[in-house]
Amino acid sequence: MALLGDDGLHIEGIGRLRLVSDAANEIFISPPTLLHPEGLNSGNRLAVLALAGAHWGEWVRQPESDWSLKANSTPYDSVQELCYEYELGALRGDRSLIEVVARTAVQVLARSEVKGTSAELGIWMANGLDRKKARIGFRVLHKGSVLKRGAASGNDLDWQEESLADIGTTKLAIPAGALVQCIASYDGHAHQLQWRADPNIFQNPRAAVLSIVDQSQQTIRGYLQPELPPRNRAADDFEAAIGWLLWALGFSTATFGVNAKTRDAFDTVAITPNGDFVVVECTLGLLRADSKLSKLSARAASLRETLGASNMKHLRILPVIVTAMTAEQVNADLAQAEQIGVLVVTKENLDKVFDELLRYPDANSLFERALISVENKRIARQPQKVVSTTAVPGVAFE
Repeated sequence: MALLGDDGLHIEGIGRLRLVSDAANEIFISPPTLLHPEGLNSGNRLAVLALAGAHWGEWVRQPESDWSLKANSTPYDSVQELCYEYELGALRGDRSLIEVVARTAVQVLARSEVKGTSAELGIWMANGLDRKKARIGFRVLHKGSVLKRGAASGNDLDWQEESLADIGTTKLAIPAGALVQCIASYDGHAHQLQWRADPNIFQNPRAAVLSIVDQSQQTIRGYLQPELPPRNRAADDFEAAIGWLLWALGFSTATFGVNAKTRDAFDTVAITPNGDFVVVECTLGLLRADSKLSKLSARAASLRETLGASNMKHLRILPVIVTAMTAEQVNADLAQAEQIGVLVVTKENLDKVFDELLRYPDANSLFERALISVENKRIARQPQKVVSTTAVPGVAFE
């Protein structure tokens, strides 16, 4: 491959890209990941091929490199911030790495929409692909239940050809206020999932309140995705936005972390309609920074003891830590969190929450799903123990 050759790969307008090796670190090409987690988190099929080379620390010496960047005419705080600026993600390990990403050539048409009792759904795919192999699937949800599911194959779509793509569309009759999940697939493989709803009709009345407060969602999304490094009230804004989301999802919430006199007790406590508790710890950074995980465990234990003393041991408690970082960035901390039964919510999960806001709020269901996920991950971290997942309610938090 050109990347591994002496001359490297020439990229017009950028330069030459070359992956080097040394005596201690030969070029390593990992098996391709055909369903990369980053794609799955956003509803896309992404295939990734990773190639690792020599240690990058030999060229990017620290702390000299960070301090050189600070002195530039366009200053950066660190090499890590520079990577974020160019959307290269977090620095992982100490070896140079090139990832080749194959994005899907079949997608849900961006202008697919729901209006009143009609849904116009479409598929976008690259020119040259076989229209007969394309398909747009759908699931119609109304008031928390699936009313209809089906698909329109390529032969049944209305097609038009554009300069770079073929576009196939179809129409579907739906109940007013219904939510439609669109599934773009090709040759029997799903490539992208998207949700569509009428922006003027809400299934979730709490989301309707949020739309009045923050019509374009720019404020809440800005709070959930603060600039790095964080400034001013970024931590308090992040906690406030988490409280808003939990409330819109059907929980009753109380946020204590934004007040100096109460922040030592809890960040946020949320309660389901069934009375189960979610104890939330928020962080803009790593999970173990400032003893966040330890504090969360202690706070959940304190609440459990208080409920037990009040003869309410039957109520379950789910400890949750929410971070503004990606799963990749906090990967080093995940093992400890999962071993102690803490649900970790990362940036990718927060992005997906906005799809949940379209649905009829069901905090009880969300709590049960989260509890099962936590228990399954805890078991996976302790393979020597055999625990039935059917015992989740009684095992995890009694």
